[in-house]
Amino acid sequence: MGTEADALPIFGKYGLEDVPRVSDPAATLYDAFALTKGRASQFMGLKVIWRGTWTALFAGHGFGRIIGDHTRMPGVFLLHEGKVLREFRHRSSADRPDYAELGGIGAR
Repeated sequence: MGTEADALPIFGKYGLEDVPRVSDPAATLYDAFALTKGRASQFMGLKVIWRGTWTALFAGHGFGRIIGDHTRMPGVFLLHEGKVLREFRHRSSADRPDYAELGGIGAR
């Protein structure tokens, strides 16, 4: 839900400045994919706090500022010719989808 200006430092940190991205400050895509606001336990629960702390401290990603509506639940969608082929709707913000499987390149 951030702007292009919000994204540049994050993408730059990982050498991904050239990667296509979508800026959606109005959360239009969240609405289109019916991604709703979560309950407090889904974005502030123990699992979320642990995952965030581990990612920030031990995986080396650090802590960042909140951009957009942090209560909106995320999701990942594989689209082809206007149709959703696969989707992953997070039950908590700590969930991690298997991106290879979503892309159809995982173990079969």
